Amino acid sequence: MNNNIQFNKDRTKTFIVAFNKPKGVISTHKDEKDRVKVYDFIPNKLVKYLGGKIHSIGRLDYNSQGLLLLTNNTKLKSYYENPQSGIIRIYRVKIQGLIDSNQKKRILEGIKINNRIHDVKSLQLISNTKTYSWLKISLDKGMNQHIRKIFSKFNISVNKLIRIQYGPYKLANLKSGEIKILSYKKPFKKEC
Repeated sequence: MNNNIQFNKDRTKTFIVAFNKPKGVISTHKDEKDRVKVYDFIPNKLVKYLGGKIHSIGRLDYNSQGLLLLTNNTKLKSYYENPQSGIIRIYRVKIQGLIDSNQKKRILEGIKINNRIHDVKSLQLISNTKTYSWLKISLDKGMNQHIRKIFSKFNISVNKLIRIQYGPYKLANLKSGEIKILSYKKPFKKEC
């Protein structure tokens, strides 16, 4: 964990913090099982600097890793999480085995799971071997375990799921468990 965070004296109202969430960390404030939480990585000094409250924008499940955005602005959080906003999330996904063209077509068209259509905006093969494939997948909405549920319909295991981008923000070279205050980029014209 990087506790050597430098703060600018020029404060603005809205802050965006990037966190590279490791696998095995939950995205909630409280947990009945007392597991490690995202908020355990955020220094109190930073929370105080951000006005005393910080919220995750969306979530990553316990077994997923990668870019998790945090903010002190609840309107911004709601906007990013709203499916109507159309904000793109991009993931690198390692699956067991290969995906054929028919499966890819069905995934792009959408698969009904629990009376909801689960689809992706794009699905691209990055690399593969005889035993696994790496894919790049983009979504414009995030439902609980969205990608994992899609592949489970084809009996394909997701071995690794890494969010690499959320809207204009990228994971880049942020190491696992590290946080970074980002420049705020307005996602729309209205004031958040």
